[in-house]
Amino acid sequence: MKKTLLLMVSLLAIAVAGAKEAPLSVEPKSLTNEAKYASSALDYTQITALEVTGKGRLWASVLCGGDNADGFLTLAYSDTQGKSWVEQNLVLDARAEKRAVRNGILWRSPKGDLWLFYSVFDGYYDGRGAMWAMCCSNPNAKQPVWNAPKYLGVGIPTGRPVVNKAGKWFLPVALWGREVMSYDKTPFIANKWNRPRFVSPYADKQHDIDSKRGAGVYISSNKGTSWRAHLGCVQPADEWVAGRYNNPQLFINDNNEVQMVLRVSGTTSLYTATSANGKEWSEPEKFVLAPDQNFAIHRLSNGSLLMVRNGHIKQTLFWRPTGMYAYLSDDNGENWYGNIQLSTGASTINPVVTEGKDGTIYIVTHSDPEGLCVNRLYTTSKADFALSKEDSKHVTDNARTVLTAGKAKERVEAELRQITAPKTDWASEDLRLATYNIQYPGKRSPWPPRIEAAAAVIKEYRFDIFGAQEPWLPQINDLMKHIGDEYDWIGSNISGDDRNTTRHFNPIFYRRERLELLDHATIWLSDKAAKRGYGAHSARLFTWAKFRDKRTGKEFFIFNGHYDHRGKEARLNASHIILDMIRRISKGAPTFVTADYNSPQNSLAYRILHGSPYLKDAMTLADRTTNKQYRSCTHYKPAESLPIDGQHIDHIFVTPNSIRISNWELIIKDYDGVWGSDHLPVYVDCRIAN
Repeated sequence: MKKTLLLMVSLLAIAVAGAKEAPLSVEPKSLTNEAKYASSALDYTQITALEVTGKGRLWASVLCGGDNADGFLTLAYSDTQGKSWVEQNLVLDARAEKRAVRNGILWRSPKGDLWLFYSVFDGYYDGRGAMWAMCCSNPNAKQPVWNAPKYLGVGIPTGRPVVNKAGKWFLPVALWGREVMSYDKTPFIANKWNRPRFVSPYADKQHDIDSKRGAGVYISSNKGTSWRAHLGCVQPADEWVAGRYNNPQLFINDNNEVQMVLRVSGTTSLYTATSANGKEWSEPEKFVLAPDQNFAIHRLSNGSLLMVRNGHIKQTLFWRPTGMYAYLSDDNGENWYGNIQLSTGASTINPVVTEGKDGTIYIVTHSDPEGLCVNRLYTTSKADFALSKEDSKHVTDNARTVLTAGKAKERVEAELRQITAPKTDWASEDLRLATYNIQYPGKRSPWPPRIEAAAAVIKEYRFDIFGAQEPWLPQINDLMKHIGDEYDWIGSNISGDDRNTTRHFNPIFYRRERLELLDHATIWLSDKAAKRGYGAHSARLFTWAKFRDKRTGKEFFIFNGHYDHRGKEARLNASHIILDMIRRISKGAPTFVTADYNSPQNSLAYRILHGSPYLKDAMTLADRTTNKQYRSCTHYKPAESLPIDGQHIDHIFVTPNSIRISNWELIIKDYDGVWGSDHLPVYVDCRIAN
């Protein structure tokens, strides 16, 4: 690749009217195939924007390094509709200064110039972001020339600009909530680590712009020469200051108004507001039901409105919805049709779209199944939507993988080798592990009559360790009066207050003489501690712990939790989270997952786990099984009346290559006619290899 020309000035010398200090900046680089910036050499790439020039050149803004404090941007272009790419036309990398460069947005102006908008952050998010713009006047040339970056102000660009009939440019901009500042790059894990959580140095700063948090616009009346900010003008959420991402996008509606559509974290709707001048906006109202995921919306040249989003348009509950869908509307979003399904994967997110002069629609999605990092480019047209008004049309035939991180595949393959490699160093003694849902007290299931029976089964079968679900704190205390001479326990309350006496725990009980607790924490099955996820009836969590067997020296992890009993989508998401957390936390070490999954063997939530390369149902691996033909949830029916269909909802999953199961048993035993719970305990005898 020939060296690309770039005009540069000293960015730190740029004077910013009204600024108290110089804005965070980054020196652009023009490279000639520097190997370390090639997508094949990176562990993370995500296409954040696409644009097509008038002559058909396809440009992409690529977030590299990670969607975190290590993020940086590169630009690439393709003259073959994405079949091949010229990479590193421009690189914005400020990692040496401990700054992140993210949220690259590309836009072709009416004149044909190519613009790049982006933000520079101190760390992942410093509470404001320094927003910059660059322009290339010859984006079709063999040697594209970019002008010097220009500082616009605080904020994060979240979509391409739109131009109204008066010629004004409107750029959608967000100021994320304060909660984002201390994001620690590990989703779903709450703050209950045995180590300090990352706290941003800006956690108690930037309050002067709190009133501007939310969605807004930057407006230019002179074709990008200068811009004026109107921040925080749309704030539909009650907790917009503390809330997270709002991420607006714009289009010009049929009344020549600027219409904003925005995602608000923590809701299951996209909101919309309109404005004639960008200063005054209508009250935001619900635009369409949608999950809390990024989306893409774009007015096509023929007037139709294109929306690409997670989740089918007819879904009413969302958690981590499967599939990416594309729809068209010819009436400004009142009605949608097309129903083109781009993917079925639960990990496909962050769509970006653009349209070529010939009417070709380009859509890119990002996915990270089991830690892979894949960008998929789809091409379609309005004709495809017309054909699929009645039935979903898959367009995976038109998809190709582009600018995907090569090192991610190597990393995932190494992880799988670590997990699936044959083990030889096996323990010399069995470990007995169980799962036991101990139902909370209720009118039809009072606790006092059950105490002796619940404690008796634990004592008789002498579990070395067991994960329990549902008990309230008084129940745990009562059990400890009976078994506390041998056992200790750890766990958290789903209310977020471990002193709460009327909400569930998911405790892990372990025999002190046998096991040494090395580490433990809580995983919340939502984006906020003690809050329910979409589709869930109540807040849900997993307790995880790392132990060392004092007799054999073997170390292992156990994850113990409770899937939601009503939300199917919540259960699916829980399975995805657990797989992700096993990758992140146990990293190939022997791992048990105990839970009331509320999911029998024929359910998708079960199959997600059992069909993964990381976990298998211990029952299917056991040399010997007992009572597997019965259900694990009995509702206190007598033993002779138990259904015989083998559909359990209490399972023990294990990493198959590091745990050998010699015995699996569903314990069917009452004590003087009393059951300890409406669930039966399940236990395994096993040996561990490290």
